[in-house]
Parts: sequence; C-alpha cells; structure tokens
Amino acid sequence: MPFEIDFQSEFIQRVFLAVGASIIILIIVKLGQRLAKRYATDPSRIYYSSRLIGRLGGIAIILILVTVLSPRLGDLVTVLTVIGAGLAIAMRELLLNLAGWFYISLASPYRQGDRIEINGVQGDVIDIRVMRTTVMEIRGWVDADQSTGRIAHIPNGWTLSFTTYNFTRGFNFIWNELPITISFRSDWEAARQIMQSFAEESTKLVEHQAADEIRQMSREFLIHYSILTPFVYVRIVDNGVRLTLRYLCDVRKRRGTEHALTVSILDAFRNSGGIELAYPMVGVSQMQGPQYGPMTEPTFRGDGRNPGTNTGD
Repeated sequence: MPFEIDFQSEFIQRVFLAVGASIIILIIVKLGQRLAKRYATDPSRIYYSSRLIGRLGGIAIILILVTVLSPRLGDLVTVLTVIGAGLAIAMRELLLNLAGWFYISLASPYRQGDRIEINGVQGDVIDIRVMRTTVMEIRGWVDADQSTGRIAHIPNGWTLSFTTYNFTRGFNFIWNELPITISFRSDWEAARQIMQSFAEESTKLVEHQAADEIRQMSREFLIHYSILTPFVYVRIVDNGVRLTLRYLCDVRKRRGTEHALTVSILDAFRNSGGIELAYPMVGVSQMQGPQYGPMTEPTFRGDGRNPGTNTGD
C-alpha cells in the first residue's frame, strides 16, 4: 500500500504551517544579516548586528514551533513538561551551558575583548555563543601574558562552576612584581633607590589613569586604593637580599614594562658599582669579622669556666 499523506489532518496542517513559518523567518534573518553587512561600516557593529538578528530568529522559530504544534494551553504545558524532564536527564551539560549563556548575557561577567581566566584557561574573549565562549589563548607554554596563537573554546557552564577572573572589566591595570636578588655584600640601599626611581618615572601616567578608573569603579563596587605609587620591598633570603618592586601596569603591557624596567635597572647597577646579582652557589671563605659592629669576647672566671655555664655543682 503506497504511503499517503492526509492533508486534511489537523496535525499535518500544523506541521506544514510550522515549517513554512520557520523557512520565512530564516529568509528574513539572512536578508537582515546581508543588509547589516551592506549598510554598516564598523566591523564590530556588523558582528553584533548579525549575531543579534540570528538569535532573535532562533527564538522566534522555537516559539512558533511550540505554539503551532501545541495550540491549546493544556497541551502546551504537557509538551513543555515532558521536554524539560527529558532534557534535564539526557542533556545536562548542554542545559548547563545554556544556563551559563543566560548568566553571561544578563550578569555580563565578561564581554568581547575582555581578558579572562576560567579553570586555568586564560585568553582574550573573541566570541560568545550559546554553548561556548571562544578566547585567543595566552600563556600556555609562553612564560608571559602573550598569545600562544591557539584558539580555546570554553563551555559557558564553566562560569557557574568555576571562578571567573576578569583582568580588564572596569579596571585595565594590574599590580606586577619584579623580584631581584643581590648579594649580601652589595649596597642594597643604593639598589633599592635605583629600582624605586625607575619605577616612579615609568608609572607616572599610569597612576593618574588608574586613579580615574578606581573612582569610576567605586560607584559600582566597594573598592578603594589609597596608594598607587610603586614600592620596593626588602627581604633577606638564603643567597642574598631580595628586592621586590611592586608597580601598576597596563594588563596587556605587563611583559613589556617588566622588560623595560629590567634593562634599565641592570644598566644602572652596572654603572653604579658596588651592586652584584646573587645566584645559588656554595663557597668557603675566611671569616673577616661580623657584618654589623664588633663582637665582644667572652669572659672567663679564674678556674677557666664560663660564668654562664651551669655545671651542676
């Protein structure tokens, strides 16, 4: 018996109506995206317009399919209940990613162009879709905040399961630290002054920009920085005196500023004299006296015993 379609059936009519309406919406979406590319000149505006048109079209198709195939309220509730139960069991990860996309769209923890880190993955956001966020990866095997050339896809559900770090949202500066260890016999005070002067000279403009952004951030978050000037901390370690320079820098210029400061500081150390870098080593040398002042010789009693010694008698 040949297969026949009963076009008089109400269900078949609904199916054809839903398919026809979906095709019309797809045509409208394609026309809208072409018009956006034709009349918009800014690449970012073309990108956002095309994505918005596509999302609106997808939502419209879903609403039409559900409404046309379940015209009565009771049927609609039943269909949605069954679909929801099945999806919750079989498509947990997809639903989690969808919930993450809603969270990203509403709460906006990051946007295109932000530098973020989630679950150990760092990069600059280049695309946000319903199921995933795409970033241009930084670090990886590169020992600095620079691109590896790889594109990483982050599931949107990670935003609900892991901490999201945003390096640029509201505040485009971070604190960086540059540690330098010098030997014990070096003039650490002169070295500290050299590092402090170079840092103050290179961060003058950054301090003013950072102060303005902090004032703007304080309207949204309870944040306050009272000191933005660079500072050199001094610490004694096993092989010398460690001087740690802490300074503000642009998020995307951390490696460049560290390189420039390191070169300037090394040149100044070489020209000043009396400063040498420390490194792990083992050596034997003759004691030439205490480093800080003379040491007093111990005194003994007439019987040859130290008065501070307890012999028990």
